[in-house]
Amino acid sequence: MTTATLDYINRLMQRIGIHYRFMEWKTKPPDEYYFVGEYFENPSPTREENGRQDITFILRGFTRGNWMALEEAKGKIEAYCGITAILPDGTGIAIFYDSAQPVPTADNQLKSIKINLQIQEWKVNR
Repeated sequence: MTTATLDYINRLMQRIGIHYRFMEWKTKPPDEYYFVGEYFENPSPTREENGRQDITFILRGFTRGNWMALEEAKGKIEAYCGITAILPDGTGIAIFYDSAQPVPTADNQLKSIKINLQIQEWKVNR
């Protein structure tokens, strides 16, 4: 995954009003909800041939408030996915909503949801 794609996701979350950070939230989190993101790259047997990398991007949302805050945020994320873009470094990306699942936590007050996005990234040879 390129840093250009990570930057695009950060700007996308800002644009749709989702409190988001990559990997960890280092300051006091917002009262309503917040999300952190991580990824894993799926093996690509044709990467050398066509430059395509398939990526699963995982958004984890957290709140100490109402479950509906996470559900509403999920709806915003789902509505904005299904997008394609050519990034400033020439990388082409496509981002698709895949699935979501409430996730139990050890803290009864803390609610969490996991949202999976599928990203296809095409890098040009330099």
